Amino acid sequence: MNNDKYKTLGLHDSITGEVVEGGLTVYVGSKVKWRENWFMGIQEAFIALAKDSEITGRPRRILDYLFGKLGFENYICITQKEISKELKLYKSDVSSAIKLLTDKEIILKGPKLGRTTTYRLNSEYGWRGSIKNLSKDRLSTHLKIVK
Repeated sequence: MNNDKYKTLGLHDSITGEVVEGGLTVYVGSKVKWRENWFMGIQEAFIALAKDSEITGRPRRILDYLFGKLGFENYICITQKEISKELKLYKSDVSSAIKLLTDKEIILKGPKLGRTTTYRLNSEYGWRGSIKNLSKDRLSTHLKIVK
């Protein structure tokens, strides 16, 4: 290998002045910017959903759709009419599925926005937002249970 074409990068300890040799130097940028929408899923919860014999068919399709509509801090703001139109389902089927998902506390009723009921995905199933706020959300959920 011709040394004129390549430079050897090393790691230098700024406190001791020691040059660390060997190993692999990897640069990781401070933040990765995602262009797509995303959320963090909790694997154990997904296993529980897969094992739940009631969360199949329409309820599962609706839950998957709600995952796709998840806003920051787990808010979901969409009408049942919009869901039924998008998924080509009867509004009564959507209503039954939403009731099942709220009864099982997979989604939680949120504040009303005008005439629209909002929901939140239970943070035990997934999260969209900062990790710091996830910790706060889980702590407040556990405190509510204790009260």
